[in-house]
Order: sequence, then C-alpha cells, then structure tokens
Amino acid sequence: MTKDTLTGIIAVAVGGIYTATALVLPEMRMGDKLGPKIFPLVVGIGSVLAGLALILGDRRPGKQSKKADFGFVEHKDLWLKIVLTTVVGIVYGLVMDKLGFLIPTTLFMLFISTLINKGRLVQNAVLSAVFAVITYGVFAVALKLSLPRGFLESLLPF
Repeated sequence: MTKDTLTGIIAVAVGGIYTATALVLPEMRMGDKLGPKIFPLVVGIGSVLAGLALILGDRRPGKQSKKADFGFVEHKDLWLKIVLTTVVGIVYGLVMDKLGFLIPTTLFMLFISTLINKGRLVQNAVLSAVFAVITYGVFAVALKLSLPRGFLESLLPF
C-alpha cells in the first residue's frame, strides 16, 4: 500500500467519524438555523473528499506515491513529540471546565513551548503566562465571550 492511499484511507475514516459526530449536534431553535453544525460538517466532508482525491489520484497510471513508510523508527523523537502533544491537548480540553481557562492554558503552553524550546524554562514560563492572560483579556474581557472560569478567574473583578 502506498503512502497516499494509506493517508487517504485515514482521512476518509477520520472525516467520516467527524461528520457523523457533527450530525448528532443539537438543533438550534433560535438564531441561525444551521447553528453549530455547519463548520464541523464542512471540515468532515472536506476531509472525506480530500482523502478520496488522494486515493483516486494514487490509482492513476504512473502517478503512484512511494511505499508507506512514515519514519516511525528514524524520526521516533518527532513522533514522540506528536503523541505527547496530542495527549496533553486532550487532557487540556478535559480539565479546562473544572480549572478554568488561565491555569490549564498556561500549563499547556508551558509544556508545548518546553517541548519545542528546550532549556529556556523562564522564557517559556513567561511567554506561556503572557499568552494565557492576553488571550483571556481579548476573548473574555474585550469581546465578552464566555470562557471557563476557574479559581483565578473568579478572583477577577470582571
């Protein structure tokens, strides 16, 4: 199996699951009739179509890609970073409702920046905290969007 065919199959599978999940989102009774469904549906359908295009494009004579080798052995450090980032991102999403926005975002950014920018803990910590505070200021304060409120956010006067 070639790399494009395997990637296309994965894209179709993930896009199909994403589309099916988007279809079970609740219907909106007020405002926009499409509600929160339209963007996830577009992303899911787009993924399925892109995957099908990869698979069909790889079937054309003389256009086959290389054999599937994603470099798990040669690039194990890179793949470890990808897996760690994915796991930490999932944990970040799971704890944000309970801990609020500021603490998990700061810790998530600190982890990611330390993974990328090794050996500069103080710089990474400052940038992570500044990023979380500015993001909170822009979205929660300036734009008045609802972000999860935790311990720190409950101490704020706004």
